Amino acid sequence: MKYTDTQLLDFLQKKNDEATYTGKCLFRMSARRKGWRLHETSRKRARKSVRKAIGDALSKEKGK
Repeated sequence: MKYTDTQLLDFLQKKNDEATYTGKCLFRMSARRKGWRLHETSRKRARKSVRKAIGDALSKEKGK
């Protein structure tokens, strides 16, 4: 791979900062059990930080 994890996350953060819809994102499992989602949303628990959204999902997975 020619991109670092930091570069990839920075790219996602830049896209989120463009605030095409809300400028907040959420990582969640699909309601129809078709995998996971990281998407821009207006949900209350959404985050302005892509890293924070992923971190919230990790904490939830670990039961914290």
